Amino acid sequence: MKTIIGMAKINWRHSKVAYRIAGITLVMGFVQYIIELTVNPPDNEILAVGNYLYLLPLCMGVFVAALNFPKLMNLGGKRMDFFKSGIVTYVPAAAAVGLVSMLTYFTIDMWMLANTRIAGTLDLYDVFGFMGHGAIAAFFQMTALMLLVASAAHTLTLIQGRWYGWVTNAVIIAVISVFTPIAPLRAALAWFFDMIIFHDLAVVQISSCLIISIVVYGASIIPIKSRQI
Repeated sequence: MKTIIGMAKINWRHSKVAYRIAGITLVMGFVQYIIELTVNPPDNEILAVGNYLYLLPLCMGVFVAALNFPKLMNLGGKRMDFFKSGIVTYVPAAAAVGLVSMLTYFTIDMWMLANTRIAGTLDLYDVFGFMGHGAIAAFFQMTALMLLVASAAHTLTLIQGRWYGWVTNAVIIAVISVFTPIAPLRAALAWFFDMIIFHDLAVVQISSCLIISIVVYGASIIPIKSRQI
């Protein structure tokens, strides 16, 4: 267990690219706030600054798999330890993003609504309907969704360059291009997104994200075991 925690700590320390990307976009969000308040006319809705933080789990999923995995293996790390450490890396990251974005929602965004002339802020907590279930449920909903994002990015990154990676890419492209114009398939795609994002019951949305995260992340064991370093 110490080795797994140690690898997770390495993943956190060596995710500087992900931190930089999220940090730069966060700064851009604050710049957008300043522009909206000083240049643009009042009564505009603006993108909430907390939304930019959601890039962090996505970027961590990519760079932990693409950069940290080969480095750890070259340092003598075990593949199964890396597999187990990944989820230990992503769960706290997803929870931290969910918490910080919620803090910005209740502090910065609420202050701007109360003290400026903007009409509102577009925050994913509201767009996805999470806040309609209460702040605590909303936090767990966003954490579960961010964990799914990180898990998907992690596995999709690891399978690139393998035959099953090409098949997966083709399937994803086919789903996007074929399901959208065909009504029954579009309805099936809408049902899927409703289940993982927009479901009326928070417990269903959270459970769906967690189950899919486990399945998707679990699939990463295949490239981890077989990938050449």
